[in-house]
Amino acid sequence: MTIEKKTKVLFVIDQISSPYAGTEGQLLNLITNLPADQFLPELLVLRPSTYVESGKMPCKTEVLGASKLFSIKTWLAMFRFARRKKKEGVALCHVFFNDSSVICPPVFSLVGIPTVISRRDMGYWYTGRYLRALRLTARFVRGVVANSEAVKQVTAEKEGYSASRISVIYNGYPVPEGDSSPLPPSERPAVLSALGLPISGQFVVLVANLREIKRIGDAINAVAIVAKSIPDSHLVLIGGGDQEPYRVLAESLGAGDHVHFLGVRSDVRDILRVMDAGLLCSESEGYSNAIVEYMQARLPVVASDVGGNAEAIEHGVTGYLFPRGYVRQLATCLEDLLKDKDGRAKAMGEAGFQKASRRHDLTTMIESHADLYWRVLSNRVGLPDMEVR
Repeated sequence: MTIEKKTKVLFVIDQISSPYAGTEGQLLNLITNLPADQFLPELLVLRPSTYVESGKMPCKTEVLGASKLFSIKTWLAMFRFARRKKKEGVALCHVFFNDSSVICPPVFSLVGIPTVISRRDMGYWYTGRYLRALRLTARFVRGVVANSEAVKQVTAEKEGYSASRISVIYNGYPVPEGDSSPLPPSERPAVLSALGLPISGQFVVLVANLREIKRIGDAINAVAIVAKSIPDSHLVLIGGGDQEPYRVLAESLGAGDHVHFLGVRSDVRDILRVMDAGLLCSESEGYSNAIVEYMQARLPVVASDVGGNAEAIEHGVTGYLFPRGYVRQLATCLEDLLKDKDGRAKAMGEAGFQKASRRHDLTTMIESHADLYWRVLSNRVGLPDMEVR
């Protein structure tokens, strides 16, 4: 295809509070790495944030200001914005998150800009009101991106799209700079000490914000069980949120010395090099960025068998899956990996690394999006072929 000029693509998201969050990180990766000779990206956020106001955004960024989904003021503001962007030559709109997915497709359709939406979770945010709105505006959507087969299935079922109209594009990640493999035993104590952790032991890491949907309590209960048979086992929690209720839980279980809170970190990849296993206990997951980070660090993974986790983890090969909420089975999986009598944990970590390298190549993710954009713009994906139930 001959590119005479750069195609302007507008990305829209409800809010960006941190570049390290899953969806926000993938969006910023996409914006930063789209072929510069083909695309000129811009970004609109509905609501302001400290991060957006910091001036660190990778492209021209505007804040809509009005952000209440069911407010006429918000819809009018979006219409005026869309009309201006059409005049400025924006050819395509790609939308992330909930409110933007309702507002943007019909509004941008009115001014002649096709819209693509992304779905990256199992719809835990769906309410009757949202679903009614989404089904009404679905007729204006020209393409849907899901980041796993599980997300594709729930999106088709709940929002009424034909599954054939949803493209699965797995998350993509840059190749880690430097060596990301586990540190040798002689180098671990210094790093662990700098983190405020015991200088020896077996460490299970869970990277997630401290929210109910992540079932952090299951992880704490499991490590309390594991600590009885493996006294030097520890759970390391990385992520923002209210730590107090989880500290209280750990103390009540007699596991206060085995649970460690590191808060929000920008050096997660370095920390993973001194961990022994990665954990995720979530109630719901679309496709977890944390699991991919574990695999890139050659860690065996234990995760609840929900959403796209089964696509990421091959049970018994790259880690273990356990039924959501089954704490004792989770504890058994962790014990098996931490004891590692036959080198199984190391082999699982290596198998996970190889799988992540193949599936989550950043170039593949970028090329897949670029191909979808061209198909939408050339009307090979479009309204005439859309089946909305």
